Amino acid sequence: MSDGERVHDLEIPVDGRTVRATRHEPADDGPRPVVLTYTPYHKDDLSDTRSDPMVEYFVDAGYEFVVADAVGTGASDGLVEQPFTADEGRHGAAVVEWLAARPWSNGKVGAIGKSYPGTTALEIAAQDPEGLETIVPIHAPARIYDAYFDGGALAYLRTCGQWAPNFEYLPLQPPVDRETDGRGDRWNRRLSALRERTPFLFQYLDHRHKDDYWARKDVPVEEISVPTLAVGGYRDAFGGGTVSYADRIDARTELILGPWRHAVPEQGETARIDFLGEVEAWFDEHLTDDGSPRDPAPRVRYWTEHPSPEEPLAGEWRAREEWPTVESETEVAAFAVHEDGLRPTDGGDDGEFTPVADRWDVDYSVGTASIGFEIPGGTDLDTTPDDVRSLTYETATFDDAFELTGTGTASLTVVPDGRAQLVAVRVIDVAPDGTGTLVTHGVTRAELQEGEIDPPGATGVSSEPLTPGEEQRVSVSLRPTSHVFGPGHRLRIAVSGAFFPYVSPPAGSAGFVLASTPAAPATLRLPARRHDGSADFDDTYGFDAPQDVYEEAAAPRWETATAHTGDTVTVSLEQSYTKQLSDAEFGYEMAVEAAIERSELGSETIDRETTTTLRYPTETISSRVHSSVSRSFATMGYRVERDGEPFYEERKRWSE
Repeated sequence: MSDGERVHDLEIPVDGRTVRATRHEPADDGPRPVVLTYTPYHKDDLSDTRSDPMVEYFVDAGYEFVVADAVGTGASDGLVEQPFTADEGRHGAAVVEWLAARPWSNGKVGAIGKSYPGTTALEIAAQDPEGLETIVPIHAPARIYDAYFDGGALAYLRTCGQWAPNFEYLPLQPPVDRETDGRGDRWNRRLSALRERTPFLFQYLDHRHKDDYWARKDVPVEEISVPTLAVGGYRDAFGGGTVSYADRIDARTELILGPWRHAVPEQGETARIDFLGEVEAWFDEHLTDDGSPRDPAPRVRYWTEHPSPEEPLAGEWRAREEWPTVESETEVAAFAVHEDGLRPTDGGDDGEFTPVADRWDVDYSVGTASIGFEIPGGTDLDTTPDDVRSLTYETATFDDAFELTGTGTASLTVVPDGRAQLVAVRVIDVAPDGTGTLVTHGVTRAELQEGEIDPPGATGVSSEPLTPGEEQRVSVSLRPTSHVFGPGHRLRIAVSGAFFPYVSPPAGSAGFVLASTPAAPATLRLPARRHDGSADFDDTYGFDAPQDVYEEAAAPRWETATAHTGDTVTVSLEQSYTKQLSDAEFGYEMAVEAAIERSELGSETIDRETTTTLRYPTETISSRVHSSVSRSFATMGYRVERDGEPFYEERKRWSE
């Protein structure tokens, strides 16, 4: 906590209920601009607002900083029945208007948040509340189906092993502050309502296609009219969605894209910047009474990876006005799959085109060496173990640097053995020593090609069973990225029907043949530039160095194992930490295990256990949630103990 900072508990009336918030007030007299985070992640324990470096930073900068528990979460009233609803935006907008009318406010509010709280910032802005002047969403999904079903395929690890079960332990915990009136009654009412609520995971499993359940959750970003500073990561689950929604906002919008996993730009593995300083300058311009102007910034600032043996994480910051796509750019590199690899189609190649018909033999464990992007705190691995079990095609060795910057696509023809088919495409940088590094990727379901899978704010196409043995054209959108393949490197694409445990193939999946012919070649199209020799940029951009106010994030323990018998492959994640709160010690333990047999899709399972503990001077309250998901059923078990004695238990089951 900052020297002189004063902390206040707020009770904000919203729609007949009470939103409870913590106001962090600078020592100097007001009125002052207000920064709001509207979060479902418990301001008093999981988020721990009193020790958040961002809160302290902006209080020191002279801002009121308010962290509010969303309706139905934390210290606020009620229980959330389902995630990502328009009510979140309406409730958050009411909080904004209430804050703007306080005598200690200058009437200007900015909303900021990472992940779900970033989405609530978007939802609030779409409501256009009086007093909201700007938002800063970080790694935030706006199209919610896309966040949990990539290309129409269930994002298995993220949805079933991370986010959805992780959210289930939150309502089990009591409000941390035991001095608040009615705290015990609110907790009891929430636990009672939890018995009747369908777990979020089960809701997702009941809606595999983008139906009205999902369409209603999409944020109508076209209705946002306040300046927006959007942040995304190439290795973050929501990086592609960030680029998409930033283009649809009808207001000044700036985009910062880095190579990060789900971390703030001062905590990423590399490309760390003074993000708090950037946001302060942004807020100073839009929230202060004098509207302190900052130096103009390009619309898109992005990191280009330029690895070398000496510096595998090297790169440069650059700037431009638009993010490149294969539709928007004139400089597009196109490659076609030939018998002898990937040949450029834009280089006047007159070589003979021998038709390709290569079979992918089922191996549902493909993906375990390429999954580092999906692990917060993870790292890139050598993709070779996945590549040798995929269909792979490579360019010739690059004599000059080849730069991919933008969002690319792959167009393929598959001949499926079954009535459904996942198609996964990975783009790999192959170093001179043969090591493979994942650059970008995309997945889609072949039976969802007759229309849009995830149109913004509308229902998507339903699956049409494939005809085994009949050709199906498939388009795969790749994640946005910026990466330089250095001289001596090669570009490889790896195509498979599995990407475990990233996504779960649809029922009916099997093997397939990849076909490439002169009439219908399998192609890869990338916004790209061929350099002369090494890469040389004339559009570099300079960020200030990070201030290092954040502690290093706790990395999970992460390993992959293959059974000596049965050919079962297992991916395990574990994470634990403790932190001291104002009135208690908070402990968190998580373990996830995903497993599959290489040849049997029906063997796919994922288990998750989360235990949290609040240790007060006079009592200890612990909660435990265990979930288990298979291809046809799922279970969710809850247990709360007070000083080791059971206080609440519930078990729920889902079946297809």
